[in-house]
Amino acid sequence: MNGPVGVIAGAGDLPLLMEQALAAAGRAAAFITFDPRQRDRLAARGANASLFGLGEVNKIIAALKAAGAREVAFAGKVDKRVLWRKPWLDTRALSILRNAGKLNDDAIMLAIVAELEKEGLPVASQAELLRAVMPGAGALTHRAPDAREQADIAFGMEMARGIAALDIGQTVVVHQLAVMAAEAIEGTDEAIARGAKIAGAGAVVCKVSKPKQDPRFDVPTIGPGTIETMARVKASCLAIEAGATLVVSQNETVALANRRHIAVVAV
Repeated sequence: MNGPVGVIAGAGDLPLLMEQALAAAGRAAAFITFDPRQRDRLAARGANASLFGLGEVNKIIAALKAAGAREVAFAGKVDKRVLWRKPWLDTRALSILRNAGKLNDDAIMLAIVAELEKEGLPVASQAELLRAVMPGAGALTHRAPDAREQADIAFGMEMARGIAALDIGQTVVVHQLAVMAAEAIEGTDEAIARGAKIAGAGAVVCKVSKPKQDPRFDVPTIGPGTIETMARVKASCLAIEAGATLVVSQNETVALANRRHIAVVAV
C-alpha cells in the first residue's frame, strides 16, 4: 500500500528501526508516541512525531487522518501497567477497554486494531515491515551455547512456549532445568533480573513467539538493552526463535554480547 504509514511508537529502539525501514522503502511516516523522549529522538532524525497521552484515542485517530495515513504500524512496547495507575482515558479509550473484555495483551491489542480498522486505518504487519532484522537459525555470537546451556535452552524454550500459549508472557529464565522466572506484565528485562537474582551467575534466557502470534503487533524483540540487563545480572545465554524475533541494532547487540561473553542463538 502506498502513502504515509502512521506509526504508534512505544519505548525502546524499535520505532527508530521502523523509521529506517520505511525510509528505505520510500515510505513517509507519521509517528504517534506517548513519551517525550521518544518524540525528541524521532524528531532529531527529521521524523514527523507527535506526542499524546495514552488515553487520547480520539485525538490520535484525528492526527493519523490529518497526516494522510493510509495504514498504521505498531513499534515498541507500551507499558500496560499504566492501566492500573488510573490514567485519564477519553470516551473512545474507555470503549476500547470495554470491548477488549480482558486486560491481557492480545485482547487489548485486538480491540485497538478493530477500532483503527473501523476508522479506515488498516494495521500493517510489523513482522513484514521489519523482516530484514529477524535472523535465521544459528549462533549470532562468537561463542555458541555450551552443553549445559543447550540443555537449559531445550527445556526453557518448551516452558516459554507454554506461558506464551496462555498469553502470560514470552520469556522464561532457567537454570539447571528449573524455571527461575516467567515473564508477566512487567516485561522481559525485569523478568531477567528477577530470575537471575535466584539463579545467580549462568542463567539462560529463552524468548519465543506466541503459537498464534499476530504479526501486526507484539513480535518478540531483543536489543542492546536486553544484553545489558543480562550482563548486569551475570546471565550467560540468550535463546530466541529463528525467523520470528526482531533484533534491534543487530550489529551493536551481537558486539555487546561478544564483549560480555554472552552466547546468543536463534533456534
